[in-house]
Amino acid sequence: MSGTSGSGGGVVRNSALAFVAPAQATMNPEAATLQGQQTDELNQTERLMPPGLKALYDVCSKVYPDQPNPLQVTTRLKYWLGGQDPLDYISMYWNAGKPDENIPPHWHYVSFGLSDLHGDGRVHPEPDPVERCSGYGLELTFRLESQEREPPLWPATLLQALARYIFTTGNKFMAGDHVSWHAPLDGGRSRLRHLLVAEDPRLPQAHTPHGTVTFLQMVGCTSRELRAAQRGSGFEVLKVISEDPKCGGAWLVSRAARRVSARGAGAGRARAAHLAGVSARVRWLRRHQSPEEQASPLSPILEQQIKDTLQRGLSCMSDRGAEGHNMSVDSFEMTSIERALPQLPEIMQGSWRSDDEVEYLDGVHVMLNAEGASLLPLAIDGRVLHSHHFTWRQGPRAVTVLPPTVVGAFVTPEKPYATKGAWLQILIPPDLAQEMSKQVSNLSRLAESDSEESDSSTEKPPKPSLPITLNWPRYRLSLSVLDDMEIL
Repeated sequence: MSGTSGSGGGVVRNSALAFVAPAQATMNPEAATLQGQQTDELNQTERLMPPGLKALYDVCSKVYPDQPNPLQVTTRLKYWLGGQDPLDYISMYWNAGKPDENIPPHWHYVSFGLSDLHGDGRVHPEPDPVERCSGYGLELTFRLESQEREPPLWPATLLQALARYIFTTGNKFMAGDHVSWHAPLDGGRSRLRHLLVAEDPRLPQAHTPHGTVTFLQMVGCTSRELRAAQRGSGFEVLKVISEDPKCGGAWLVSRAARRVSARGAGAGRARAAHLAGVSARVRWLRRHQSPEEQASPLSPILEQQIKDTLQRGLSCMSDRGAEGHNMSVDSFEMTSIERALPQLPEIMQGSWRSDDEVEYLDGVHVMLNAEGASLLPLAIDGRVLHSHHFTWRQGPRAVTVLPPTVVGAFVTPEKPYATKGAWLQILIPPDLAQEMSKQVSNLSRLAESDSEESDSSTEKPPKPSLPITLNWPRYRLSLSVLDDMEIL
């Protein structure tokens, strides 16, 4: 990302948004003549400005009427000409905040380019006649606490990286999503290392000639706040952050210097998790039986069924109850940054209807990278033990773990491992889920340590070292955690 200006560093004052100086107060006839000339120039500017861009600029101008010509980052080589940065412009507005409401002074960054600015579809997909949105239907914003007279440029770089992800994958963000960034957002030592997605509290939806545009604000969060969003709801964590006076106030201003997470962000561990799938390095192999396993003609699941039958009778064995959770497209509550494919739920649904034959496996060996494996405790404790399913995805490849109460799957208690195309399903009965819960609990430490832990004098258990292999031989299931490059 680069730009041209007298201020350097990619920051420009004369931009495509407002390259006419603001009108000055009329003090005499000569000044009136000058104002008339400027009005003519302004009218010419509006005629030259692409209609999609002008509609967004008008929304910003209503919030910042005193900043018609904001500082701006632009690109030398536009995306449609082969450039690497998809955002045409990123404007940076100064906002004094509301100190009495714990909203600090800050710079407000607003992107232009994820929506269709020109109306000719030069870089955007065909518009959806149902959604009626412009381009991807969104623009990104970011609020950074600052007292600096010149805005830091790293948020602009961050927005470009996020926009590049959207253009590359076709996946769009939605309010309530979260972005696992795994690095200080400012490139330094900030404990804001991930992002939550909210609707910008001050910029309303724009109605452009090419469709609607929603301004989505990226909100910096700590590792603890990210995990709270994964276990529960991104909206709940955003509410906690907005109510903590040390975390940026109701406008969700990111405070790169804050050292602790919002109060209450770590609560709710025992609840069912909303997160139903993540992208990760994942693959699987058929698991070959050992001689000891071959000695038993009955699977452990079937053995358990026989035991249950003797204890409760045949009727209990066949009764799965009316509370079964149906696996459907709607039940995949995935965060968009972690979708491995555009429209993954539809792809998954299509695989049910495809001509691929279901293949049942006697056993399976699953391999995950460290980041994917770090969510195994959430998958088991927050999903499977609450009668929900969880999925890891890599490209067209997917692995779903699910309890017997999820109906509509192609696995059964008698045949707990099955593939259909590139989709592997693993049925986990209650006894296995309890065993796995105990054995995988420490894997959560494979992700980066919580940002506050480094200040604690309490000695923490060491981070697990790779490779790791866990076995459940009675169930003919193995799991290995490997480095990324070992999982192709």
